Amino acid sequence: MKTVVLGAGALGSIIAGHLARAGEDVALVARGDRAEYLRQNGITINGLAEFNAACPIVTNPSQIPEADVLIVAVKTHQMNSAISGLSHLRFPCVTSVQNGVRWYEQLSEVFGVANVIGASALISGEMAASGEVSFTYNGCFEVGEISGESTVRVQDLSAMLQRSGVNSASAANILTVQWSKLVAWVGATSLGLLTRLETYKFASDSGCALVWARVMREVGTIAKMKGIPLEDTGPFPVKIVVNESEENAVLALQELGHKFEATAPDHRMSALQDLQRGQRLEIDETMGHAVDEARRLGIPTPTLEMCYNLCKGINENL
Repeated sequence: MKTVVLGAGALGSIIAGHLARAGEDVALVARGDRAEYLRQNGITINGLAEFNAACPIVTNPSQIPEADVLIVAVKTHQMNSAISGLSHLRFPCVTSVQNGVRWYEQLSEVFGVANVIGASALISGEMAASGEVSFTYNGCFEVGEISGESTVRVQDLSAMLQRSGVNSASAANILTVQWSKLVAWVGATSLGLLTRLETYKFASDSGCALVWARVMREVGTIAKMKGIPLEDTGPFPVKIVVNESEENAVLALQELGHKFEATAPDHRMSALQDLQRGQRLEIDETMGHAVDEARRLGIPTPTLEMCYNLCKGINENL
């Protein structure tokens, strides 16, 4: 399969690097100094994997090759500008590692809904100032048709990623997977930005865990109103938090914090990494989208709205 990865940040580099190392036909779309660095030095990954790999680096959208798969790995607020130059291309399989769920509609508008598949990427990395990328969490990059049917393109993409060393699986319930991640992610990102602490620290703290739990429960109500069942995703105890008592929800998140302390004490939410670099944050397209959906459905989400307004204020004053 020929693959194009759009975006050479941490996740785009991890995916393209693994595919290149595995001998897959992959091109990476990058820009500016990042593109020049990659052309000169290749993709260097450390942490969970240690290697350097090279693949074609493309900077001009007109030079992007026809391919079987397009994986979008830019930030949500970069989406429209990143894909605007690709509307002349047609990819049989388009997906994204972005946070949130709004990206599916955006990609469908440009490439056609029949060519876009759902996905949820529970993988993490961090780019160093040197240009190397630390691969910090290899959970699972799940892909699936929104309809729930099993297709060759989903099976082939998942198998290719898994062979390369990026954990992957096909999901018959990809909407559940996507929304379950969103439920956990919105709260964790809010706490990461507002406390500026490592993940284990805010998760272990009873007061912070309470705020996280309330955000999760409110976003979970949105999913339920949309008829989307939720499940545990990665390390996150989504079902306990949204279905059991608030006390049990807090205890479950604190236990998660203890696990992070033991296994990934340096883990920071990607949004916190961006904040500490002075980079624009993924707020409106993720938290903001959840707030909009809640208002549309008439669901009160006071904790979510408070966190959204605070994080939006941070973002607008960077």
